[in-house]
Amino acid sequence: MSIHQIQITEISIFPVEPKEGNALQAFVRVVLNDAFVVNGLRVVNGKFGQFVAFPKQKGKKDFTICFPIRKDLHDDLSNTILNEYRQFLSVSQKEKAKDVD
Repeated sequence: MSIHQIQITEISIFPVEPKEGNALQAFVRVVLNDAFVVNGLRVVNGKFGQFVAFPKQKGKKDFTICFPIRKDLHDDLSNTILNEYRQFLSVSQKEKAKDVD
């Protein structure tokens, strides 16, 4: 992915055990341009499907710490992260199937 000179150069997926009523599916860490790390991204299963939630500061008033302000960048980052998450799940499921055999 390359838009506005921003590239995701590394993605780390940290899956979360599914729990009843919990929409959180995974935490994500991305490295941008081999120079900037963003922790605390989340893959969430929402009412209209999966989406990427950007890091938030919890407190009296929750606020998003960092996020892309342009829709095209937001879409590219989200799509890249979701594709990587789905690929991670696919590989993970294949490995589990091998362990069962």
